[in-house]
Amino acid sequence: MPGLYDRLMDQIGDNDDDANDKPTGGLTPLDIAALPGDQRKVMMLLLREPGSDGLTLDVLRQKLPDVKDLPDILAELADKDWLIVKGRPPNASYKVNLRRKRGSKLVSGIWSSLSDRLDDDG
Repeated sequence: MPGLYDRLMDQIGDNDDDANDKPTGGLTPLDIAALPGDQRKVMMLLLREPGSDGLTLDVLRQKLPDVKDLPDILAELADKDWLIVKGRPPNASYKVNLRRKRGSKLVSGIWSSLSDRLDDDG
């Protein structure tokens, strides 16, 4: 069953023919907001570790003592390509795999348009 984000992206044209522009893998902030409670807690904690190489299972357990089945949650998120896993359990580290933003086509055309208008006025 597709989520709300998937349906919205289909409606606004995420499935463009230009394969170079289409984001692949990873997740967006909307995806995180739609996660069940414990999965969302894990992802939010990992997002709050900027510049880190990720957190290990032991560190996650220390910081989220109320989250049960942490290894199962991490495995499920990794299967969806929403986590980057470095190493092998139990010494693996986990990091959020954020989707890269789609490049804007507006930016390339705006400067030439501005330049044309300045040339016309001056």
